[in-house]
Amino acid sequence: MVYRPGEFAAASGVFLVRHIPQHRAPHEALIIRGEEFPICRTCRGSVRYEFVREIAHIHHDWDLAGPLPEPARKVLEFESVRAVPRTEVNLPIVLVEVPDSKQPVIGHGHAVNLSEKGMGAVIDSNLTHWRKRVLIRFPRLYAPQDIALQARLRYRKGMHHGFEFVRISANDREAIRELCAKRAP
Repeated sequence: MVYRPGEFAAASGVFLVRHIPQHRAPHEALIIRGEEFPICRTCRGSVRYEFVREIAHIHHDWDLAGPLPEPARKVLEFESVRAVPRTEVNLPIVLVEVPDSKQPVIGHGHAVNLSEKGMGAVIDSNLTHWRKRVLIRFPRLYAPQDIALQARLRYRKGMHHGFEFVRISANDREAIRELCAKRAP
């Protein structure tokens, strides 16, 4: 299987990286499941990733990273590794995708957690152009002001999606902080 920049790796493994035009000889690279294939600094989006063989990542191996028996279990709260803590919310959102055809595709969902850097959401349908950035709108009824944020999909599992906000303005950042403060338990 051959992948392009912007796509996500379906499995952890070794990939043969081919640069087009050939400014560099093909070489192998390790890509972890769920990571985005990057662009090349020289040939930009013309690089291709060819799957060679699967390798189990240490954090994806049940025996090495799975749950430990209760007495020896050390719990690491996921929130402690985030740059900004997320607030649990239940807010309707509207997603606007702008595909290459320039005809916006509108989707609906619910934000389930929110921070000034990103959010988790449950979306009722698959994004049609999920590699592109989307515009996420929070209805004014729930937000202190109209909020429309550009976001990049960072995670997807079933209907659950994780977004990272891109180029957020100071006003929008403050509006998100206020929204989080209102919704905090």
